[in-house]
Amino acid sequence: MTDFDVVGAYKRALEDEQVPHPIAAILALVELMEASTASTISGLTMELTAGRKALVESQHSLGVRAGCQLWERFISLSHSGEEFPAYKKSLIAQGRAFCSVTAPQCREKIATLAVDFLVDDCTASRPSSPRSTVLTHSYSRTVIQTILRAHKQHKRIKVYVTEARPHCLGLRTHAVLTAAGIPCVVVLDSAVAYIMERVDMVLVGSEAVVESGGLVSSAGTYQTALIAKHNQKPFYALAESYKFLRHYPLSQTDLPFPKVNGKAPPLPLSFPATITPFRPIHTPSQGGALTPTRESSPHAPATPLLSAEASTPGKRERAFEMTPEMEALNPLVDVTTPDLIDFIITDLGAPLSPTSVSQYLVAQFSA
Repeated sequence: MTDFDVVGAYKRALEDEQVPHPIAAILALVELMEASTASTISGLTMELTAGRKALVESQHSLGVRAGCQLWERFISLSHSGEEFPAYKKSLIAQGRAFCSVTAPQCREKIATLAVDFLVDDCTASRPSSPRSTVLTHSYSRTVIQTILRAHKQHKRIKVYVTEARPHCLGLRTHAVLTAAGIPCVVVLDSAVAYIMERVDMVLVGSEAVVESGGLVSSAGTYQTALIAKHNQKPFYALAESYKFLRHYPLSQTDLPFPKVNGKAPPLPLSFPATITPFRPIHTPSQGGALTPTRESSPHAPATPLLSAEASTPGKRERAFEMTPEMEALNPLVDVTTPDLIDFIITDLGAPLSPTSVSQYLVAQFSA
């Protein structure tokens, strides 16, 4: 077994922000093959199996698992009786070509297909708003590329994007779209129901598409889909085929995340073992206002409760804010069930129904 840091290779690949998690995992496995000293197919297979296991068990990303599954399937189907050196060289060349050429083309194909759903002037029910209005959640390279393509085609588009706490990636989407001259407004995650009647469609990206035809994406996607369904707004998901994952979640918490210290990770929103109480105190210097603070406790987090904005006279007060410890108790992804998804637009051709995704996965990984 070669002493190769496959996790380090994966993290280096992610330094390029255009490289998604599945492709970064495949690139890491290709680098492992290049560094391998194995002289037989069975030896190389053992090293790749160990590399995949190291990635899957250390990374909290379902995209990593999807990329590893795809590469494993490719390896199992690729042997054609060649001599081992030629076989290994061919695998490495094909892996590099897939990551550098085929994968970027997937996003381009999706944008080409999805842009047709952004119909200019589709707001006939609201003549005062001559632009097609899209709601998107968090940050998705594929969604952004689709909207930018529509803008280049002179389609009149305006976008609402959720803030997407806790990392507020919706602000990143806002920055990209406004820099391109596209009208974009950031809305609170809690205001999705309020804004839904103003939009024509919902367009979201994905971290993985599972066997049920459901979507694993940034937390908040599921509630957005529920609200869209209630308001009879079309909900479209954009997903590269290398994000298809052989897993059938039975609940929101039934996702194959790696263990922590040999144990299954705690369920999202589980109660902490130590409670840090809060109490309001009287602060005369602020005009008699009650300002919340933490109890003095050896277990109290060191993060300050009040922002600089709250402590500045004349500024809006933000008395309570979530600490990193509070944020850590919340999930980063959720599962959008297939009944809420109108179409999944992929690089495979025509838009797929959630049922078609399930059939595709079964066909790809059977026998």
